[in-house]
Amino acid sequence: MRTAFRFLFRFAAIWLIDAVSLSLTAWVLPGIGLGGHAGFPAWVVALGAALLLGAVNFAVRPLILLAVMRQGFIVLLIAGFFVNAVMLRLTAAVMGGGLTVDGWLPAIVGGIVLAVVNMIVSGLVGIDDQGSFYRAVIESQLAQGQEGAPPDNYRGVIVLQVDGLSYYHLHDALDGGYMPNIGRMIKKDGYVLSRTDCGLSSQTSACQAGILYGDNYDIPAFRWFNKAENRLYVAGSDAALINARYSDGNGLLRDGVSINNLLDGDARLSLLTATDLGGGQDEERQARAHDIYLLLLNPHFFLRVVGKFIGEALLEVWQYTLDVARGVQPRLNRLSGFYPLYRAATTVFMREVSGFLTLMQIGRGEPIIYTTWPGYDKVAHFSGPWSRHAFGTLRGFDRFLGELRAVIARKAPRPYELLLLSDHGQSSGATFKMRYGYTLLEFIERHLPTGTVVSAAYDLDDGSASVVAMAAELGNIQQQGMGGRIGKVVTEGMQELAEEATEELEEREGEGVEAAADVTFCGSGNLAQVYFHAFPRRATMNELNSAYPNLIDALLRHEGIGLVVVDDDEGVPLALGPRGARNLHTGDVSGEDPLALYGDAELRAWQVRRVSDYPCAGDLTIISTVYPDNTVAALEELIGVHGGLGGEQTDSFLLHPADMIVPPTRSSTDVFGLLNARRAPLAGGINPAPIRQ
Repeated sequence: MRTAFRFLFRFAAIWLIDAVSLSLTAWVLPGIGLGGHAGFPAWVVALGAALLLGAVNFAVRPLILLAVMRQGFIVLLIAGFFVNAVMLRLTAAVMGGGLTVDGWLPAIVGGIVLAVVNMIVSGLVGIDDQGSFYRAVIESQLAQGQEGAPPDNYRGVIVLQVDGLSYYHLHDALDGGYMPNIGRMIKKDGYVLSRTDCGLSSQTSACQAGILYGDNYDIPAFRWFNKAENRLYVAGSDAALINARYSDGNGLLRDGVSINNLLDGDARLSLLTATDLGGGQDEERQARAHDIYLLLLNPHFFLRVVGKFIGEALLEVWQYTLDVARGVQPRLNRLSGFYPLYRAATTVFMREVSGFLTLMQIGRGEPIIYTTWPGYDKVAHFSGPWSRHAFGTLRGFDRFLGELRAVIARKAPRPYELLLLSDHGQSSGATFKMRYGYTLLEFIERHLPTGTVVSAAYDLDDGSASVVAMAAELGNIQQQGMGGRIGKVVTEGMQELAEEATEELEEREGEGVEAAADVTFCGSGNLAQVYFHAFPRRATMNELNSAYPNLIDALLRHEGIGLVVVDDDEGVPLALGPRGARNLHTGDVSGEDPLALYGDAELRAWQVRRVSDYPCAGDLTIISTVYPDNTVAALEELIGVHGGLGGEQTDSFLLHPADMIVPPTRSSTDVFGLLNARRAPLAGGINPAPIRQ
């Protein structure tokens, strides 16, 4: 009964949407008319025309599209619009009045407009393409690709990572009504929201390495310098090298799928994952191309994403204009460069694409799937993690979550357990430059001898990496011979775009980095790793004081600096603050403990000591202070920040079933064991309780 009701409701909703879309198309487009006929009012004619148009589409469209599908997704997209034109003319001819289409040009243009209007209206009321011809094609392809039914006594695991969303920001979003599906999971399904601590450094490369491999040794920041290799490392562009360091075949995602991540966790198949862009074995590259290609087969999906993309970019312009009018502070210039487009790329494009790919892997019955959702993190960087702009991005994720749970309940070939987590949080506050009129780098340069050559590595993380990832995957489609002749031209262009964008990212990250530099400054959020190349190994405090007198003292006197870490003469790291110090190996404290500023002093001491003992930690590790309002000062021009300590940036979360015990954590590495333990046979082969709808 419930299924029948759902079907009837969906049928009525689609029928009404088609009638509204047809009416709007006729209203805005010359050459197409819709009005009363044979004594029936215009609205009745619109409903009849929509019903007839739907019937003609149902009978004819699959035949035409199946005939052109082998020619590639670009041809299929064009054919989709042409089919709409044919259907409009056929419907007008069958009706004999009420609906008029004056020639092929109005029909073709009308078909395009009708598709766009239908997409917009469907999006507004939350109607997707479930049950469509394209979805049927995809589900058929997935069924053919399965190598037999997965064992019923093994539970699948789906992990959704919301990049940068802290435990406390999630609570605020729930209270604000931004994430009703998560609210229902907690209130009705017994899910538990646990706070975790991601540790130091609080950024994706270290956190994902910890979560996916249980090891993130020697990742001191997002950007760092390796003195032994005389090489700058940047987590984004060097993801493959970082991944290879930990990959041993036993990662969390072994035999599973990685989607839109930085690292792959030993996944069998990686999609939109920085580690594997442009790489992988032939079989894996073909599988990646196949899955992305299936996505592109749906022109309605393409149109919906394009429409939402444009809407999101315009929304950013509007939100920024309002922030300026209201005098919101702190505030960045969010119209500079291409940020509105990059925001749309991460919050809409990558969300929709990643969601589609995740549902595909569920349909395939993959044993474990791990997907990252980057939209909140990107917007929070520029608008602030507490802003309604950042929280607004969570609505789209929550809607997808509802669809995903429905797919798990009704269509998944194996039982799945769903887990949600964040890699780290974000802290807020005006930047170092906003507060003091100069950057930390400039302050350090003032206290270095004249002629000292300083190089710097930091970037704004504007979301361009998402564009690079998708362009690279489209390029792979072309390389695998998919997409037809027209599609080949398009994907070749996208591949060139990916290569150019990758080169641009690498150049931006390395701006100011000089091979003959005396000092290298690596900024990551409110944390800086500073390297002095006069010393082939880690420099001591006495050596630095001799070579660069008053530098360390000047840093400790600056009100914006809360912590400086440097080795003593015996190689023991010391945590120094304005009014005290801690020996990180013995725990001895003189004066005020500088780590008390950042919360649990013992926990922070363990975290800072761990990073300080890394071979690639800087000669100086510097972290901004925590101000009385619990804000920090980013070293980059970002008002949402993570990478160091202070505020909410280390307060990650894990949303999990009640039977999963989550003890206190000190590092993201602790999460690996918790998740890995869920990859186990179900007791007695009994499936978990069905998800409530």
